[in-house]
Amino acid sequence: MSKFNKLFGSKSSSRPYQTEAQFETNLAKQVSMTRQGLAQLREHGVNEERELRLEFFFCTNDPISAEALNLKLVGLGYDSQFGESEGDPTLFVTTGWTTPIRMDEASVINWIESMCRLGFANDAEFDSNRGTIKLGNQQ
Repeated sequence: MSKFNKLFGSKSSSRPYQTEAQFETNLAKQVSMTRQGLAQLREHGVNEERELRLEFFFCTNDPISAEALNLKLVGLGYDSQFGESEGDPTLFVTTGWTTPIRMDEASVINWIESMCRLGFANDAEFDSNRGTIKLGNQQ
C-alpha cells in the first residue's frame, strides 16, 4: 500500500471523476485548442520539425488514481509528480513534462488524444490549457 493510499484511502464515491460524455467533450476541446496553439507557435517561428517538451496536467478526485496515473507517465519517460491540489483539497493533480515531441500537427494531436484517453482510463481529466512548452535547452 502506498503512502498516499495510507494517508487518504480511496475515494468514498464510486462515481467516476469524468463521464464518457464529459471525456468526449473534453477530447474535442483539447484537439481544437491544440490546433490553435500550433498556429500560434508557427507565428513565432516554431516549424513542424522542431521538437519541444510539453507540460501536462491531469485532475481527479481520487489520490490513488493520481498516483497510478503518475506511475504510468513516469513509465513513458516523462518527468511527473502528483499531489493534493493547492486550490482545492478535494482534488488531486498529476503534472510534469514530456520527453521532446515533434511539433507537427499529427504528432501533437496524437499525443493530446493519447493523454486524454490515458486520463480517462485512470479516472482523471487531461487539460492541455494549463500546460506550457519548453523551448530550446530549457530543462
